[in-house]
Amino acid sequence: MPANTEDRRNRRRRQAVLGVVLFGLLQLACGAAFAALCAIPGLPRWAALLFAVLTAFCAALMIPALMVLRQRLKEIEGGELDEALKY
Repeated sequence: MPANTEDRRNRRRRQAVLGVVLFGLLQLACGAAFAALCAIPGLPRWAALLFAVLTAFCAALMIPALMVLRQRLKEIEGGELDEALKY
């Protein structure tokens, strides 16, 4: 395999991981904001529950993101895009 192809794969791998890391940081910030809103004194119970659910939802979004990253890394390793570039 030429070094150029390996360089492209490494770059695509880094971009895929970076995208998921940035998404994770955004979800962490949103979750922290919702958790902070939960801690407001005198907040109605329904609002605190809503913010708690939104906090959990932000955390739960990382599961499909990691699954998609795993699939993307398999595609990169399989060379599907490199094969398509030949045509």
